[in-house]
Amino acid sequence: MRKLVIAFFVLVLMLGGLSMTVYAVDCTKDTPMDQAGDWFRTLGKQGTEKDQILAKRKADRVAACAKREADKAMKEVQKAGNDMKRKLGF
Repeated sequence: MRKLVIAFFVLVLMLGGLSMTVYAVDCTKDTPMDQAGDWFRTLGKQGTEKDQILAKRKADRVAACAKREADKAMKEVQKAGNDMKRKLGF
């Protein structure tokens, strides 16, 4: 019965806590290093070629950031699951 009560409290804390969007990183913001790299990459380019390069680099950065955040979230969930198993004695 004691393990059931502990599991219930853990579940309530997990579901009632702050949402994951509070901890999420905004992957669409460019850092000064990104802007400098884009400037060097598009130096001497004109028109659509420049726009294509900028769009591709931005998409690559967003995809890499999203993958990093997903991996980080997966590790946190696995750690929480392992901690819960250990606390419940499984």
